[in-house]
Amino acid sequence: MRKPAFLYLAVLITIGALIGLSCKRVIHSNAPTPNNVRLLGYSKITTISQTVPVALPTSKITESFRFYYDESNRVSQILYDGNDATEFHMRIDFSYKSDTILKTITDILTNMVVERDTFIKNSDGAIVTAYTPGYKNTGVKHTFEYYNKLLSRITKTATNWTRASATSSVTYTSVNGDWLKQTAGSKLDCEFTNMTQGLDIDWITDTKYFGHIEDLMSYKYTFDPYTHTKDIRIWVQDTLQDTTELIYPAWEWANEGYHFYTENANRIGDWLQLQSFTMYGQNIYRNSHLVESIASRKQNAYIDYRYDAQSKITQTSVVVTDSSMNKRTYTYDLQYETF
Repeated sequence: MRKPAFLYLAVLITIGALIGLSCKRVIHSNAPTPNNVRLLGYSKITTISQTVPVALPTSKITESFRFYYDESNRVSQILYDGNDATEFHMRIDFSYKSDTILKTITDILTNMVVERDTFIKNSDGAIVTAYTPGYKNTGVKHTFEYYNKLLSRITKTATNWTRASATSSVTYTSVNGDWLKQTAGSKLDCEFTNMTQGLDIDWITDTKYFGHIEDLMSYKYTFDPYTHTKDIRIWVQDTLQDTTELIYPAWEWANEGYHFYTENANRIGDWLQLQSFTMYGQNIYRNSHLVESIASRKQNAYIDYRYDAQSKITQTSVVVTDSSMNKRTYTYDLQYETF
């Protein structure tokens, strides 16, 4: 009599498991966010836990973003607030003209414009060029190339607009609408031209002093920037003491591998999409499914999502751990509006 009872129990467990899987598919359906719903805003809490090189008390940064739209359902303004001492009480305005998006960031407390960016779109509405200012009159230009709707290459150029420039790029491979990996170029090209006299160059990065070079009217040098996690500073002075300086932003996420929740379609709340939407006012990361994890040589990110009954993402949780096991946890709580 025991054997049939155990068989009966096994059948019940199997049926229950199948029902559970079926319910999971319904709850976490492949349906994207409804078309009449858009992002109203989100709050973001960043929790920082550091043990290397020295242990520090856990700290938190709180931020909030509120989105406004124009009559064409384009982002027209973002209001930002937070307790980050370097960036707080900002108003971000977007204006649209033909193929150009102008972005202006204003400090609300002083009413001073702190940054102006320009984005250029192609005929499909995708951003192909982004001009953003940098440190000490250094500008950064990003050029985006696409394979169908997915990014295939990003080229980044830092320049002081006069005599110095540095360029490098990353390429993406993909399958079925999702990325497999991002691969960084093996070199950073730096070029100095139009100096008044012979060059007197110092190369300084976070880990290496490259040396001293004299009496050249122009100079081009190539090195691997991806061993550096901090910005690369290049300082040049000619023999008449005429100087120029260039800051090249570091690629902390160079060479990445991607995994996606292949049962969940991409929608508002995807981690990549959130970052893009806040930066550009639109999504440049048009992967087919929600990103699940990103792995690189120096750090890894694991992403989890919570949904409501309409398949909207209500919370995005991201845990980023570096090679020293220092950890940053990002928690986004999303709010929506209908239109």
